[in-house]
Amino acid sequence: MRSTSRSQACDVRTLPPGATRRTRGTSLAMKTCVGPGIFAGRYKILSLLGRGGMGEVYRAVHLGLGKEVALKVLAPVKGAAAADFPERFAREARAIARLDHPGCIRIFDYGHEQDGSQYIAMELIDGPTLGAALANDVFSVTRALHVGRAILSALAHAHAHGVVHRDVKPENVMFAVGSGFRVVLIDFGLASLRDAPALTGNGLAVGSPSYIAPERLLGHPHDHRADLYSVGVILYEMIAGIRPFLGGSPQEIMSNVLSRPPRPLRAIVPAVSPILDAVIRRALSKDPAKRFADAEEMLSALSDVAALDALADADAAPVEAAASASMTIAQLSIFRPSLLSRMWSWLRYGAWRWRPGH
Repeated sequence: MRSTSRSQACDVRTLPPGATRRTRGTSLAMKTCVGPGIFAGRYKILSLLGRGGMGEVYRAVHLGLGKEVALKVLAPVKGAAAADFPERFAREARAIARLDHPGCIRIFDYGHEQDGSQYIAMELIDGPTLGAALANDVFSVTRALHVGRAILSALAHAHAHGVVHRDVKPENVMFAVGSGFRVVLIDFGLASLRDAPALTGNGLAVGSPSYIAPERLLGHPHDHRADLYSVGVILYEMIAGIRPFLGGSPQEIMSNVLSRPPRPLRAIVPAVSPILDAVIRRALSKDPAKRFADAEEMLSALSDVAALDALADADAAPVEAAASASMTIAQLSIFRPSLLSRMWSWLRYGAWRWRPGH
């Protein structure tokens, strides 16, 4: 767990609300930013969920509503290294407040206390993180496509509202299992806003470099396509069980991200179709211009892959016939129009070489 010796503030980017970590339900007898009892006059603190370098997250209940929330608290900070923490924390609250999507964490409240502390009350998600799930299992292609499409749907909404997440990784994706299965993107602590000036600190060293786009590692200007790169890494990891770029140290990982191509996914999982392999490789392009133009385009490509995989599972003939461009009008009617309109992309991705099971 990250040390908090630099200040009393804690960063919960790596310890999201509801994550399965050792701090979940921790007794408040330990030193925390917020003591037991009532906070901000209306939140009863129940337990500590997570802590880090810029905040702590508590399970709390709003006294007036009787509703449990995840309460993220930034204590008063000191020192030049933490000078931008208050603005970054406020920006996180503004970023989440812009969004209204089932795949994005919901915000209920934001405020300041007289001692300089800030807080954000968010929905409490009782479920594991994608990181915890990946620690125990390799995902099937079908399951990975479902999760990937859900993340992209949330990102498409965020990007359309001027929010670039900039910290998309398995620890910041949660599964809400209380009322149906919902994939939720959390922790917008590093988010950039389209209409807000960039902060002095860029936070590039936060988290694993495996998920950070090359242009960000180099300190170059970046946009929403950096998030798409991160989704490509997550898709690769869900299916292969390993990340596309490995190393014995953060520096070695960064070097590999910047200089080496990823190992072909099909070399690890031969059953993966060349179409899906190509979609992920495109997302992992080191040049942002060679990635998908936006989350909607990548989401559409994954939806097409899912549709083709479903057809291949039912019967290999439609895929093979489509690949040979010899289908009749009646046969083509089994595809939805958006699939037909992108038939050229399947051929471009190498679909004609794919045979289910090969």
